[in-house]
Amino acid sequence: MTDDTREVHEHVLSLLSPGDATSVLDLGCGRGEHLGMLARIMPAGARLVGIDLRESMLEEARAAVDGDERFQFLQHDVNERLPFEDGAFDRVLSVNALEAIPAKDVFAREAHRVLKPAGRLVCAHYDWESQLYDGPDKEVVRRIVRGFADWKQSWMASSDGWMGRRLWSVFQESRVFEGRMHAYTHTSTSYEPGCYGWERSRDCKGLVKRGMIAQGEYDAFIDGLEQLAAQQRYFFAITMFSYVGVKVA
Repeated sequence: MTDDTREVHEHVLSLLSPGDATSVLDLGCGRGEHLGMLARIMPAGARLVGIDLRESMLEEARAAVDGDERFQFLQHDVNERLPFEDGAFDRVLSVNALEAIPAKDVFAREAHRVLKPAGRLVCAHYDWESQLYDGPDKEVVRRIVRGFADWKQSWMASSDGWMGRRLWSVFQESRVFEGRMHAYTHTSTSYEPGCYGWERSRDCKGLVKRGMIAQGEYDAFIDGLEQLAAQQRYFFAITMFSYVGVKVA
């Protein structure tokens, strides 16, 4: 999460209706940023639990909450049965994690199992191929955006650059939620470190190392963005899709 995308994440968290919840499970919690945001708006004494496979991320999450007993962070593979009783949580949240989870059917069933009756799931995901950069060479921009969307990074068990647009299909197939879709598009006209579009454009250099694009294509891409920024014409956008589901029997 970057500072300029905070509104996107606030929108996702609002879909949880956290004000009347006392327990939240975040699947793929990373550094625990979403649980930290929820702690400021949920009732006192709320239970906030995060699960992630990467211990390094969980260490950062634990350090950030500095012993706050409302929080619990556990290392666990969400492709497997979750270590909780049936009906343990009011809400289940997952943001930008589902594409890396091969067993999406298990994910849906387990989220359903650990929710209380009529509990709410919010699963949100950027659609990586929805990234929009203005640039002087359309074909170069298209190749880089598609390359990024198709890039399975080393820590990922699976990847799907269309995960945002496929959330509806995943949960419709599970048949254990009644749901609806929401979309929120982040836009930016600032190209500088700390801005989401700037950060992702730098990540795309990894595509060169993996032979997915040529060095010259990447250089032209960055040069084009910098030229537009210098003329105050830079533009970037990406869409976050959210599935909001209510548990059904």
